[in-house]
Amino acid sequence: MSAEMKTPYQGNRRTCGYFECGKCSKRWFSANSWANCNQKCKSCNTNVYPYKQVKHEKSDDPPKEIRPHPQEMCQKCRQLGFFCGSRIASYKR
Repeated sequence: MSAEMKTPYQGNRRTCGYFECGKCSKRWFSANSWANCNQKCKSCNTNVYPYKQVKHEKSDDPPKEIRPHPQEMCQKCRQLGFFCGSRIASYKR
């Protein structure tokens, strides 16, 4: 991917992202993943871009446990200065 395209998804909406740290091999999933934005690995503090991003899907199933989004580890939250999953974040590009 080029310098401008650091993630598979290049749209303006929030997606689900799958991450794997190249330094320590830690893997994680985030429901708050954005185009060309990284998240810091909790284990080694390396900036990691998602290797896969998928659209949010609505489900009829009851919601699973919702864990807090670590805003200090999220590039988009740091850029905005607030939680990137808020509705306002969708309008601030």
